[in-house]
Amino acid sequence: MGKLWDFERFADSPAMIADTGVTLRYRELAALSATLGEAVEKHVERAAEEKPLTLFLCRNSIGALSGYAALMNGGYPVLPLSAELPSASRRELMKVYRPGLLLLPEELRGEYPAMREVAVIRDYVLLKTNYLERYPVHPALGLLITTSGSTGSAKLVRQSWENLCFNAETLAEILGICAADRTITALPPQYTYGLSVLHANLLRGAAMVVTGYSVMDPEFWDLFEAEEATCFHGVPNTYDMLHRIALFEDDFPSLKTMSQAGGKLSTELQAYYARYASENGKRFVIMYGQSEATAAISFLPPEDALRKPGSVGRVVPGGSVRLTDEQGEPVEGVHVRGELVYQGPNVAMGYARCGEDLCRGDEWKGVLRTGDIAEFDEEGYLAITGRLKRYIKLAGHRTSLDEVDALVMDELNILCASVGTDDHLTVFVTAGADAAPVRDLLSRKLSAARAGLRVLTIPALPQNEGGKILYAELQAIAEA
Repeated sequence: MGKLWDFERFADSPAMIADTGVTLRYRELAALSATLGEAVEKHVERAAEEKPLTLFLCRNSIGALSGYAALMNGGYPVLPLSAELPSASRRELMKVYRPGLLLLPEELRGEYPAMREVAVIRDYVLLKTNYLERYPVHPALGLLITTSGSTGSAKLVRQSWENLCFNAETLAEILGICAADRTITALPPQYTYGLSVLHANLLRGAAMVVTGYSVMDPEFWDLFEAEEATCFHGVPNTYDMLHRIALFEDDFPSLKTMSQAGGKLSTELQAYYARYASENGKRFVIMYGQSEATAAISFLPPEDALRKPGSVGRVVPGGSVRLTDEQGEPVEGVHVRGELVYQGPNVAMGYARCGEDLCRGDEWKGVLRTGDIAEFDEEGYLAITGRLKRYIKLAGHRTSLDEVDALVMDELNILCASVGTDDHLTVFVTAGADAAPVRDLLSRKLSAARAGLRVLTIPALPQNEGGKILYAELQAIAEA
């Protein structure tokens, strides 16, 4: 495979600007990629033409991101995991996949005393692992990424180099990224969208403003203003937290583009940020995608953000979508719902559940059944209305749990999360919310649910680090 990025093209432009004051230029990234390639060749035995898998324990630092970018551009497939993942989970995944290389923070070096040091990259170290036998890796495999909420799970999405190239070009085009842009690291690198943003910026020669601070830290926004960042990208949880502290009540003069991916933003927050962008001369782009489609399936153009509440827009250029019923037959018509099936060059190769799967080729052949229920409006714009598996039967009636949650939010403005099995519906609300009106509303609106309806109060809804509700945990609570 060819290189993902042409670092030499942007030689003297800043590639990464750290909160420590260090600036790394594109020519230095090119040199690092060559140096790491030579070091790996010297230390790691491998079959001809096969590049060993690298496990990347990641965080937002200049050593982490430059080491990752240099290895990826050298053609080394990478499995990124949070550096905060518990040691036991990390070791279990290493045992399952047997990576040849380990890229990790310097302070974690002591956990692997027997592993040989290949290179030091600022605050990161590249180690050679000690597995006597490694699993063969398919030459098309570029990235192994965790699915939503499974950062400790062995189930991974196998993204190809072709997927990554298409996705980077698509995002760069949709977000209007150019060499003059500066994007701050608001998302962890192990997020599919966080990596996609990095890839798109490196493609266009833009700079990443790299910081370990959270969006809730004042230092994050001090750095944003000091470095005159032009782009900010987040997930629904990011925008929800910033709304609570009213951060965007003030203008940020350098900010040009905002985007949101990684889940559905409430219509209230969509309107809030779309209005802020419109009134302050900025672009607010809503993205919809999945790790299985290397992040991008559709996008809502900025000019439509206010007039299309709840919409995820149109399919990305080069892709196509169709809706199907439970038998896989096409569903057509305005506001007629079906499972969203996406086809495009960014559809991943398939899943990996164990090391033996690393040698598998493209099993999905560019077609992805998303498991999302969607509908088209009169202009051909998409809206996601629920999940295929988030359905139960109440007195024989097929009921969408996502629609139950939306009903409570629309009628009572109360955030809730529903789980259930056939004829048993449990709705969770958080402490501070009144359960009685929720019970009354659902008893009236869903007469079939009355016999098996429970409304329970818990301190907080369990969420993953991206802010997505962990329904499996709620179901376990309901059953207990």
